[in-house]
Amino acid sequence: MSSSSQVRVGTLVPFVEGKSGSPSASSLPMPSIPIFKGSNVVGRSNLVAVDKRVSRKHLSLRALPDGSLEVVVEGPNPIVVRSEGQRRKVCAQQRAKIMHDDVLELIPGEYFMKYVNMSDERKSSTSVESHDLKKGKRHSEEDSVVAKRNRQVMEDEALARTSQESFAEESTSVTEVVSSLDSAGSSERNKERTHSVGPLKDVLPLTFRLMRVQGLPSWTNTSTVTIPDVIQGEVLLAVLSNYMVDMDWLLTACPSLRKVPHVLVLHGEDGASLERLKKTKPANWILHKPPLPISFGTHHSKAMLLVYPQGIRVVVHTANLIHVDWNNKSQGLWTQDFPWKKANDTSTNIGFENDLVDYLRALKWPEFRVNLPVAGDVNINAAFFRKFDYSSSTVRLIGSVPGYHVGPNMKKWGHMKLRSVLEECVFEKQFCKSPLIYQFSSLGSLDEKWMSEFACSLSAGKADDGSQLGIGKPLIVWPTVEDVRCSIEGYAAGSCIPSPQKNVEKDFLRKYWSRWKADHVGRCRAMPHIKTFTRYNGQNIAWFLLTSSNLSKAAWGALQKNNTQLMIRSYELGVLFLPKTLQSVPQFSCTDKSRSNLDKLALGKNIKTKLVTLCWKGDEEKDPSAEVVRLPVPYQVPPQLYGPEDVPWSWDRRYTKKDVYGSVWPRHG
Repeated sequence: MSSSSQVRVGTLVPFVEGKSGSPSASSLPMPSIPIFKGSNVVGRSNLVAVDKRVSRKHLSLRALPDGSLEVVVEGPNPIVVRSEGQRRKVCAQQRAKIMHDDVLELIPGEYFMKYVNMSDERKSSTSVESHDLKKGKRHSEEDSVVAKRNRQVMEDEALARTSQESFAEESTSVTEVVSSLDSAGSSERNKERTHSVGPLKDVLPLTFRLMRVQGLPSWTNTSTVTIPDVIQGEVLLAVLSNYMVDMDWLLTACPSLRKVPHVLVLHGEDGASLERLKKTKPANWILHKPPLPISFGTHHSKAMLLVYPQGIRVVVHTANLIHVDWNNKSQGLWTQDFPWKKANDTSTNIGFENDLVDYLRALKWPEFRVNLPVAGDVNINAAFFRKFDYSSSTVRLIGSVPGYHVGPNMKKWGHMKLRSVLEECVFEKQFCKSPLIYQFSSLGSLDEKWMSEFACSLSAGKADDGSQLGIGKPLIVWPTVEDVRCSIEGYAAGSCIPSPQKNVEKDFLRKYWSRWKADHVGRCRAMPHIKTFTRYNGQNIAWFLLTSSNLSKAAWGALQKNNTQLMIRSYELGVLFLPKTLQSVPQFSCTDKSRSNLDKLALGKNIKTKLVTLCWKGDEEKDPSAEVVRLPVPYQVPPQLYGPEDVPWSWDRRYTKKDVYGSVWPRHG
């Protein structure tokens, strides 16, 4: 796509065929595609899954002055244009003109894309933003500043378009994959519950999703996820693991949970919050707070295990089960479905399975017995979760459990687990001495000795020439005071970035501070609750961890007794994305009947995944044996160091400059 002009004129929005024979908005194997002035190209790179019937340069499109598009079929396969009730095939090198609301079939009968021109998008976007901004808990003074917020949102969008050009090496990939204005389905958004992506049919477990943020332009929520997108279908048993749980919100946001016959909630609540949880939970739900043998620990892991007649859905994410976390924050979520094991399958050599069962065993919930239609009477304990076939798992689990871990157990948890997994991996030579990023939402009380210990673990691994990767220089991505003040929540967002001055304002940390800049995904003003750790070189990713762990000794553990013991205070859980060699991309689904019979998308010979950011620019066809996996890293890579005026946020300081709601911090006192 030409970047000579970044003036957007419209969007191609994905559709599927409805029951009536007309297209209907839904989840598809491709994102929305923005159309700019000048030449545009649509092709195989726009698909989530590989389909070689779609050429690399399948179509070229040129915007005309009247708002229509001239389409030229560049590939050998024909397309279909639907216009004014007529369906016309357009063959190779032929031209066609499409208007607003016309539909393209990139392959006849498949890959439906509806053209929505800019004027219609603006109307839809304005309607959606107005609807979303009025929902939820708001301050009494919000009405007077909604217009100001909307102006700032649109300014952010404009900034995103221009900043992407100088952001890294390219902006087109970002625009095509994430930053597309998804204005279709505006009528759908008027419903009580908004789906950003619909059922998770097109989610490849090779990557993760950002969560939807309300009140932002619709392009920022393309390919995002909401809680009803995840918890859906015929769930027989649900295990919900989290720190904070608002039962009233949860059952309102996901009413289908009321129909689940067996629900276990693993939580970190206490005091009045726990009493309220007990009073508001459905009668058949079981609550359990895992033991915390060491003071100042928490049960902080955020995950879901959803058992279906077809298998299990494993979800690892970063949001508390509360309204603000699923609506106002930058968050991440990974999920993959796995089938039941066959009756004669007794294998236990899958790393993902062993890590999961070891972690669940440490939670020590009271075992209970249930009758499942597909398994009969079974005890729900950690061992129960060995009944599923995790051989297609695409990530490794990195967990933390409280305790003083010695001997072999030292390498099972915390940063020593991450170190042991990375030590087994071989990476490209380009990652030797390459830098690290620590991004999180709460900072513990740290010292330089522990920072060195932690960096040593995250720098483990070998290059493909046999040499050690070597220690990487870390940077910390952390919001400034100004970021929080100007966020969509104002200073209130700072209550979820709970780090005091004594932890934040240590002199040795100054060299690490880097800006939270998220223009490319439209989340500069959605404060991060997501936690990520990664090693990178340019826009290439060696590995990437999405986790509940903040940067603290409590979460990651600290070596003691001459490095013979690892002390961890809290429960945490994350998923580690690594370059992998695959024979196929897993496509099994517990909720999509067309993919519930273990069918897979065959890619031919062994495929090695290559991890990159959304801003990566490269030739995906250069190495046909590589599958490029674009991770939606939500911040600028490489990060931008703090400037002289930037001050890292700490939540116990006083800030008198008013935020977007006209408030100061703290609000009272």
